[in-house]
Amino acid sequence: MRRLFFLFIISVSFIDLSAQQININPSIVEFHLQNIGSSETQVITITNNSSKTQSFEVSLGDWNRKVDGAHDYFKPNSMPYSCASWLTFDKNFIEIPAGKSGEITLTMQAPNNAQALESMKWAMLFVQGANLKKPITNGPNEAKASIQEIIRMGIHVYQTPPSLNEPSAKAVSLLPVKENKRLYNFEVENTGKIMITGRSHLEITNLANSQETITEAKEFPVFPGGKRIIPLEIPATIKPGKYSILAVLDYGENASLEAIEKTIEIK
Repeated sequence: MRRLFFLFIISVSFIDLSAQQININPSIVEFHLQNIGSSETQVITITNNSSKTQSFEVSLGDWNRKVDGAHDYFKPNSMPYSCASWLTFDKNFIEIPAGKSGEITLTMQAPNNAQALESMKWAMLFVQGANLKKPITNGPNEAKASIQEIIRMGIHVYQTPPSLNEPSAKAVSLLPVKENKRLYNFEVENTGKIMITGRSHLEITNLANSQETITEAKEFPVFPGGKRIIPLEIPATIKPGKYSILAVLDYGENASLEAIEKTIEIK
């Protein structure tokens, strides 16, 4: 008998698996410890809306974002920014009957190291379940195959000391994409100690008549020390001519805007 395995990584603001009918809330857990040895507890609720009992295992891991926003995953406590070793949960296995909810109590305790509390830390709490489906017959003379579906959901865990409240970021570069003459990669860097939520757009000015076009802003998170490359596209409605394009980074009401300007010709 052959077995096929499928792994799904899901991390969204509210997890809803229509096939499995499993909801997890919240998917982002934020702690704000300031003093050594202090602790804080939060509760994660898993709701089973399916017609049968579901079982889940709970574990920890490290992760980071790539420049394109995709996730990299690592073993727990393997990264310098990890807070996985600060975390404990009340159970590493939970079984939830159909139509019921279960809870995981997640506790973070700060280490006896003041320096560790001078920067943001983060980790991932994984909730993983498995359902064995019925065997599938491919034909009278062919082998049967059973499919085991593994659902793995990631809950973001952030630890941000409340004393860290001043974001810092900079615009690094604005470079054309060779394969698409209307597309530009806008690179930004988080130079501060806390995560930022950036918003970037293009301001396009026709140098012949000063007509201005502003593109829709793209929103994205960036961890401390991290970089992101945001693709910004000149709309197809922009006619040939010479233009000034300004790529803008906005990362907070109280932060100064960062921008890079270029003069280009659209043919």
